[in-house]
Amino acid sequence: MPPIEPNNVVNSVTTTTKTGYFSRIGSSIKGIFFGFLIFIASFVVLYWNEGKVDKSDVASTAVEISATSSNTDANLENKLVHLNGDLVTDSKISDSTYLQENNYLVLNRKVEVYAWVEESSSKTKTNVGGSQTTDTTYTYKKDWVAEAPDSSSFQEQKGHENVDKTLDSNTWYASIAKVGVYEVEPAKLTMPGFVEIALTKENTILPVVTVPTTTKKVVPQNDLMKALSASDEDLAAEFQKDIVSTVAEVVEPEKVKNVVLNGNYIYVAEKNVSTPTVGDMRISYSAVTSPVTVTLLGRLNGNKITAMTDAKTGVTLYRAFNGTFEDALGTLHKEYKTALWIFRVIGFLMMWIGLAM
Repeated sequence: MPPIEPNNVVNSVTTTTKTGYFSRIGSSIKGIFFGFLIFIASFVVLYWNEGKVDKSDVASTAVEISATSSNTDANLENKLVHLNGDLVTDSKISDSTYLQENNYLVLNRKVEVYAWVEESSSKTKTNVGGSQTTDTTYTYKKDWVAEAPDSSSFQEQKGHENVDKTLDSNTWYASIAKVGVYEVEPAKLTMPGFVEIALTKENTILPVVTVPTTTKKVVPQNDLMKALSASDEDLAAEFQKDIVSTVAEVVEPEKVKNVVLNGNYIYVAEKNVSTPTVGDMRISYSAVTSPVTVTLLGRLNGNKITAMTDAKTGVTLYRAFNGTFEDALGTLHKEYKTALWIFRVIGFLMMWIGLAM
């Protein structure tokens, strides 16, 4: 079966609004005020950003311990440590719906729904006398999205009604895991990168989804009723209540939805999965699967490694990294530099927008 792509049936509607000259002046005054606020806020963002702590500086103070034997140095208790080993769990988890259980440290289910999406674009022209006319075109197409947009807020609601998905995205964690002899808390630990699960018939469960519908079926009358003669009217009336209840029988035939595995998606479709309709769902999974070799950073707490918050900087470290300790420090520093430049750009962009308004 070929990949299922959105059926991009596109339609659009255009609205026209006219803004008078004095209304434009009022909007300009409001724009100046909000522009000033954005300009001031840009300095707050830049100041906060430049004061952020590089987590790699904090992590570099961690003391190395062995994952294969318990610590005997009392001075290291409640201190930041790092260790290298296999992060493993004996727990088996699944989503209890479509995926078979396995030794996942963390499992993520992503559910998308096929829905109408609204997009808009505007063109404005200035008229003689200073007024402005704006033509806004609203375009509608169907696409796979994480959540169905609220179609009641669409400019054109008729024919673009969305249906909410009946299954939510979710994340599950192993109840307990270990690196060597030390226990960790998977639900609180920042894991290394998720890997998409390759779905097969062997690791999935594809149940029949049924929707009950009610019909009536006529059944033969009671043989006793047939045996009554015309002169037995009183007796017939006595039996009438019981007989009526046997004439109509409620049955619930199965109306089957299509639950189909296609590539790394499970599709739950009302009709044909190759031509999805609004309300259909597609499901994918990603996970960190046991075992995975990691460098672990955290606080030494007896036979456990837990979250460590640095008293001076307020930085919290509780994370498993792929690679060595040096790789972990490099990852933290790279994340710091990336975030630093992103917020610098945001701050200067806010400053420019504020001056332009």
